[in-house]
Amino acid sequence: MKMDTGIFSRVPKWMYLLAIAGVVLIVSGSFLTPTNSQPKLPEPPAQAKTEINTDSLSMAEYERLYEKRLAEILNQIQGVTDATVMVNLDSTEEVVLASNKQNQRTNTTELDKQGGNRTITTFNENEQLVMTNGSNDHPVVLRTIKPHVRGVLVVAKGAEQPRVQMMIMESIERVLEVPPHRISIQPKKM
Repeated sequence: MKMDTGIFSRVPKWMYLLAIAGVVLIVSGSFLTPTNSQPKLPEPPAQAKTEINTDSLSMAEYERLYEKRLAEILNQIQGVTDATVMVNLDSTEEVVLASNKQNQRTNTTELDKQGGNRTITTFNENEQLVMTNGSNDHPVVLRTIKPHVRGVLVVAKGAEQPRVQMMIMESIERVLEVPPHRISIQPKKM
């Protein structure tokens, strides 16, 4: 007569060897590093968008640039003279950097002694910036988004005429993608 000594007596011996080999590989992998690998740099915090304030232009300089160029263009519209423009920006330009994203999802189902099932889901996300190769490593830039305009004020001679006001309004809407409720057009004092 055979006596059942528990759950471990039902597991084949090769499963024990397989489990021990797996543990040895996991532990040895954390101690072994290839000799030709470069030292790992600390990873930056994961972000989909990274906003960088460019050293070339501050927010005030961006606003002055927009104001100057818009005033020059508006003064060329028929009926508009002596235009003065004020532009209010939301932020500086936004730079979107390339990154490698790695997502790992693990589902584990466990069966307890009473016959109940339990599912455990683990989700890991890792993101690392893509850098250029060379003497000075720099992050790879996917795109640069121009600053968003919050509002525009135009004071110009000729703006008292509705037709001229509509031309100014349409020009600003299309060039700067500003909705009409954020544009104010006022006539200049004579």
